[in-house]
Amino acid sequence: MKQQNHCCNCYSSSILSYFIYQFIILLSLKNDGSLVSSFNFINNFKIRAKSAPKSWLNTASSSATSSSSSAEYGAAAALNGLDDNGEIELESRWLCPEHNDVCTRTGVTLSRYMLEMERANPELTDIESIFISIQVASKTISNLVRTASLTGITGLVETDDGESSINIQGEEQKKLDVITNEVFKNALKWNGKLGTLASEEEDVPVLLDNLGNKIYSGDLFVEEGRYVAVFDPLDGSSNVDANIPVGTIFGIFENNDECLLDDDDLFNEELDDEAIQRKCVQRTLQPGKNLVAAGYCLYSAATTLVFTIGNGVQGYTLDESIGEFVLTHPDIKIPPRGKIYSMNESNRHDWDQPMKDYISDIQQGLGDTKTKYTSRYVGSMVADVHRTLLYGGIFGYPADLKNPDGKLRLLYEAAPMAFLMEQAGGYALTGKNRIMDIPPQNVHQRVPCILGSRLDVAELRRYYEASDDPDLIERCNARLKAYTNSISAGSVAD
Repeated sequence: MKQQNHCCNCYSSSILSYFIYQFIILLSLKNDGSLVSSFNFINNFKIRAKSAPKSWLNTASSSATSSSSSAEYGAAAALNGLDDNGEIELESRWLCPEHNDVCTRTGVTLSRYMLEMERANPELTDIESIFISIQVASKTISNLVRTASLTGITGLVETDDGESSINIQGEEQKKLDVITNEVFKNALKWNGKLGTLASEEEDVPVLLDNLGNKIYSGDLFVEEGRYVAVFDPLDGSSNVDANIPVGTIFGIFENNDECLLDDDDLFNEELDDEAIQRKCVQRTLQPGKNLVAAGYCLYSAATTLVFTIGNGVQGYTLDESIGEFVLTHPDIKIPPRGKIYSMNESNRHDWDQPMKDYISDIQQGLGDTKTKYTSRYVGSMVADVHRTLLYGGIFGYPADLKNPDGKLRLLYEAAPMAFLMEQAGGYALTGKNRIMDIPPQNVHQRVPCILGSRLDVAELRRYYEASDDPDLIERCNARLKAYTNSISAGSVAD
């Protein structure tokens, strides 16, 4: 209990410091126009052209020699949950700030950017509050990762009988897995804007009472907030003791109308814990296309927070001298074609045949570009995706014989990264299916994940389209079905 109070005080102090800092910035904005940058707001909506729309499935390369006809692509588009033209429709959701000048001393901070976004879009008030919590958690985790060896928080968590602790994924838990999960969970759940919270590290539901608000806890934390947060607190944690880059992945959904949990449910003796969980889990089981915000924080040589709220991708780097994330990568756009592929090739012999063929071709310079690709693989999704986002190319953790549905979790790894990648101009697929269209069957569902430059990913997709493997086709089709019957029957665990 003392530890919990300490965490509360830390977060309260951090938020108070945040508002004091913003008050100083606003005074500067009022009194010293030469010091602080000015913002103009423009209605930066991207409207799709109505005439001659291009299908993203058909634009693999200007020199592509695919044998598939446009009719076949149209059928594939319908199969994969896309619109009639096979397009991914991207529209900016908000009025966006345009930076005419920047502060010569602090640059454009994330705190200020969110305040300016909220001023132009009052409906973003709750999102701004959530990002305050994400900033605090990311800074805290950055410090924990950097000092882990000095503070003795490396290694595995041990149970009372001396065995390694195993999470719900069947994976050994590092000490930092548990600690960072608590940090991110506490930072988010105290802001009052979240109705549900799902984490990779949570397993057993419990009922909590926080300041009079009912919270159903475990895989989920249910309050009366408007939004749902999903996250992986420390992606790549198996590398953390070797000082290899790791990161946090997060996604924000808006509550849907399907969760009918109320106070009567919580105290209804006829409803057991499992029945309550089934009613609440529906809030969380939304496809990636319902995300309103997503991002990751990379803990490496620098701490970098990259995110989207549906109006492009912004990248901020932590300036530790002022304790603020500062804009360093505005409006990130992934190159349409790259020269790097990033995959764990130790599983290569167990991949689906289309993936084997594609990798073999680009290694030998037999792909669309006739260029030999280079392999780069860190083993931490955040690190590999960050490089792919900046340099272009393709990242993948595909299906294999041992893991026919892949290893990455759809809800809090694949879907948030897919949203981010699409907002940067890239694509994200399971091989055939658009990741953003897949409705989760459960909180910890896994999917194959392939994302990156649009021409590279579209080229790979042609290999999957050409496959007549019945097992592969069945798996691809099954992922797009909404398993509402299995949810009502109680299938909420992985």
